[in-house]
Amino acid sequence: AGIIFELPSKYFTDISYDHAGVPEIQKLLGVMSATNPTYTTFLPVLFPNLIKDKSLKTVFGNWALLILKAALRGVTSLHQGSSHGGSAHTNSQKWDIHQVTPGSIAWAAMITIFFLSPDTEFSGSGVGKKSNINYKELFYNYKRVLVTKWKSKHIEEIVAKINNYVFGAARTSTIDTDHEDHTDAINRAMAALDVDTDDE
Repeated sequence: AGIIFELPSKYFTDISYDHAGVPEIQKLLGVMSATNPTYTTFLPVLFPNLIKDKSLKTVFGNWALLILKAALRGVTSLHQGSSHGGSAHTNSQKWDIHQVTPGSIAWAAMITIFFLSPDTEFSGSGVGKKSNINYKELFYNYKRVLVTKWKSKHIEEIVAKINNYVFGAARTSTIDTDHEDHTDAINRAMAALDVDTDDE
């Protein structure tokens, strides 16, 4: 994790290390008070240059979320200029993954926040014991945004950059044709739910 965030590895290898006392980590999380920390849904670490965009057009644009490449292609791939680095038996090969999905980006964002948080383990409830961050809710919220906005220009540009970084220049931002695109169905369902809410 230290490599990913360009911070000393001791912050992450020692689970007892107090993240609240590290200004660099608090900046990534957008925490203003170490004694009474609060966490928003879309934290600075998810945005380029740690600058939160109120329109959310640049959310998930911080790559920065190198954890996805490490998870799919191995930690050694982070040290190499080529996206084809790492072991010959990477997870991306084992699982036949050739481009990112809404779920994988949501997972990377959620795990990134977990690594930076004061929490040391996932609880059964999905809520951090120390931070009170609801990781389960974060994952579903991130995935929902990505699935419903997957075809938007902003998300397509971000996904294209992620695919290029993780898998190489040949990858594009399109959804794999072997997998069904549920975007339209989800949008219709959300619209229907909005109507139901208005009628109540």
